[in-house]
Amino acid sequence: MKYVLLLFGFLLSAQEKASFYFDFDQDAFNPKQNELFLSWLNKAENREILVISGYCDWYGTYDYNDTLAYKRIHTVHEQLKTKVNSSVFFSEDLKIKGFGERVQTRKERKYNRRVDVFYNVIPNKIIKEETVVYDDPVVYTGQKISDNPKPVKEIVAELQPVDPEELVHLEAIPNRYANAKVGDKLVMKNLYFYDRSGIFVPESLPVMEELLAFMVSNPKAKIEIQGHICCQLGEDPEDIALIRAIAVHNYLVANDIDDSRLQYKSFGSTQPLHKIPEKNEKERNENRRVEILILEN
Repeated sequence: MKYVLLLFGFLLSAQEKASFYFDFDQDAFNPKQNELFLSWLNKAENREILVISGYCDWYGTYDYNDTLAYKRIHTVHEQLKTKVNSSVFFSEDLKIKGFGERVQTRKERKYNRRVDVFYNVIPNKIIKEETVVYDDPVVYTGQKISDNPKPVKEIVAELQPVDPEELVHLEAIPNRYANAKVGDKLVMKNLYFYDRSGIFVPESLPVMEELLAFMVSNPKAKIEIQGHICCQLGEDPEDIALIRAIAVHNYLVANDIDDSRLQYKSFGSTQPLHKIPEKNEKERNENRRVEILILEN
């Protein structure tokens, strides 16, 4: 689809920003966010759109995250276009920016899965004849917005799976899960992640391989992966416990463990092994953990 951007003169006011949020792995608004967006969009004021920036969270590959960020931008952009020439005008220098997981600092993680719209409120406008035309699937950076982004199920296949020949070796290693019974809960000891992320440190690979070997050698086994955090009571807005439980889940699926055998759940800080605040680093390490609950075996 092609469309026209009208350029105009105006009296500048202070730049403003509106932020709109998306659910995990979604590029469409949920009903609540859609209501908030439409309420903002239908305000009785004229706005010049300067920048549209899209963000997404840690999950998936760089390419997938970039595509998801731009799909979220596209959702907002399309709705803005419904008001073009009535109350919304795109700047001739409109910038569209997509950010995948690489831009997530600790501060930004709290506000991921969003699109920011930077704009000026225009007290007076004078429409000019000059036009600018561009194809809407192509952003100014030259990156194409995919019309068919990869579904979540396909992303895990791009992770680094274990060589099948290695599984024979893994199954021969003594395994803590081997004698586990239904209802048993085992802590994944020495499983460490980079700070407030779902990315394993390399030293944790043997811990993951041990669980993988158990799931391979026990094809009827089903588990629940339970995430816990330390240090803080109450709700964690980033839900790091869930992020880490999902990371374990994704590793197993990437290595051909059927998704139907896996569940995951976040307990946050509701089930600490040690009272919070902890007395030392040892207690903190033991509270921030991933546990495996045996559902079937």
